Amino acid sequence: MRLLLLAIGNRWRRDDGAAHRALELLGPQPGVSARSALQLTPEMAEEISPFDGVVIVDADIEPGATRLAPIEANPAARSPLGHSIGPDELLLLARKLYGFQGRAWLCRVPGVDFNEGDGLSETAESNAAAAARLLLEMTRQGLR
Repeated sequence: MRLLLLAIGNRWRRDDGAAHRALELLGPQPGVSARSALQLTPEMAEEISPFDGVVIVDADIEPGATRLAPIEANPAARSPLGHSIGPDELLLLARKLYGFQGRAWLCRVPGVDFNEGDGLSETAESNAAAAARLLLEMTRQGLR
């Protein structure tokens, strides 16, 4: 099993950096590659194609618990091709253009403060730790 963890978000918008913090807390794992980026881009479709699975970790403005859900490649979810895309669009591109056969998940890490600045709120820090635990469990269970 080869898994890619892809954290996205802007560290200079406080809780928008929660995904990056989750990967820091998780640390290196066997068979797992981790990458941080500001946003998803169409070019990432090729990058994820050799993996058995990908987890996109992203901050969430919706309150609630940290959660992990499957991503479906939705051909109806199209935006004008630009510099950023959504998780379902990235999965669709990876499948159509590069033959990605793996599974994909979105890990949402709720935050409460997305203003300019650095450092996470207590809520986002706690949720980043919860995300790290979810991801650790996933890596140990092997994409189930």
